[in-house]
Amino acid sequence: MNRPAFTRSLLKLCLTLALTFPMLSQTQPAAEAAPRITANPSVKFGEYETLSMLPPTPQFPFKTYKVKRKDTLYGIARAHQITVDELMAANPELKASDYKLKKGVTLRIPIKPAQPAYQPLDTIKVAVVLPLVGKGMENERSVEFYRGMLMGIDELKAAGLSVHVSAFNEPAPEQGIAPLMAGVLKVQPDVVVGPLYPSHFTEVASHSNREMKIVIPFSSKVPQVDYRPELFVINTPERYEAEQAAALFKSKFKKDRCVVLLKGLKSNRQTFCQLLLQRLLDAGYQVLQYPASTSAADLAAVLRTKNKKVMLVPADDSSETLDAMLAKSAELRALLPDTECSLLGYDKWISLSEGPRKKDMHAASTYIITPNFYFPYTKASIDFSKNYRQWFNTELLASNPRMAPLGYDFSIGFLAGMATYGHDFNTQSPQPNTVAARPKLQNQMLFAPAGAGGGYVSRSMWLIHFKTDMSIVKLL
Repeated sequence: MNRPAFTRSLLKLCLTLALTFPMLSQTQPAAEAAPRITANPSVKFGEYETLSMLPPTPQFPFKTYKVKRKDTLYGIARAHQITVDELMAANPELKASDYKLKKGVTLRIPIKPAQPAYQPLDTIKVAVVLPLVGKGMENERSVEFYRGMLMGIDELKAAGLSVHVSAFNEPAPEQGIAPLMAGVLKVQPDVVVGPLYPSHFTEVASHSNREMKIVIPFSSKVPQVDYRPELFVINTPERYEAEQAAALFKSKFKKDRCVVLLKGLKSNRQTFCQLLLQRLLDAGYQVLQYPASTSAADLAAVLRTKNKKVMLVPADDSSETLDAMLAKSAELRALLPDTECSLLGYDKWISLSEGPRKKDMHAASTYIITPNFYFPYTKASIDFSKNYRQWFNTELLASNPRMAPLGYDFSIGFLAGMATYGHDFNTQSPQPNTVAARPKLQNQMLFAPAGAGGGYVSRSMWLIHFKTDMSIVKLL
């Protein structure tokens, strides 16, 4: 990603003038420097194929098929003119390593429409509608996202794709955005990135169509995605997280693991947990529920008669809950030395993993379920941070998710996807050996339908395992 000096100068100029910047004449505010990121040689990171995502929500209508004696997955797929992968994507339970096909089981059979004749795009016009002027946190994060976009676009241009960017400064949330959108429509963008403020969602989304997709990069609460078919939401809504997490859990853990949900007075993730654990119960996992105040001794008395693998799941993601869970996990391991104990937690805990809790999180064999993950110690991340620092003379903001990697992944995944599939781009996986197939830094940029007549939501989901040997592994 090291480009000649004149390219870096051009990108800096683009950040100020934004190639076409009718609504923004001021120089962009410089992001406040974050702590310097340095490589930590004591941490190992497992690199995995980033394109092997968990099974997506079925994209096609489906019919049902009742399994007969001597049926096989290959035979069923062949008889219905689909692949085994497509059959398994429509029936995620088939991915479990201990799954056995049984007579009488009902399977979903995708009904595939005729393959459209995609018209690739060699030129893409992008309009960015974000609050780029100002010194507040929202402005700084929007600027950093935009910078990451430009870094990704530089790679697209090196691969031969022409990208024209127009940037528009989004007005304050209490101000109307219709006058600004009149200027946006004049440049006839293929993609509008933004807005940030929910009060502007309806107006901007109303302009979405096949030739002009609207991408909301930050908010996960976008009700318009339920009825606007060309609206894309990058930040996975919570109502979809549980489904994605359950599919990922079932693909990685056998049913010999007892899942223990601990609920307390602070239970801000209770809805997520209930949905997740209901899916696990439906799939045949053993699930127990206890108050978070239950002592480790009382839990041990129950778990001694259960499976030899136990996963604790709190219904809250606060730092106080993490401390309580780490202490309970340590007590439980001491009481049940022959039991494999682990802990399932949330993305808010990732920022706590490099502090005083680090050793305890590894000792607890902690898994973090998160729709995005930026690990600063991979070569790709180190190179990205270095180039960002060189191009813009500042460090990445310490946010979750990271804004510049999010912008970069959007360019590499979404814009490069449009280069392949044109205006029909929506849920397709990247084609091999294309820019879109390159590993992403933080977000997968793969989408699933929000529902009939609706748009698309991100289906990115990771399991980050803080292993007892002090290594960190990213599981897909």
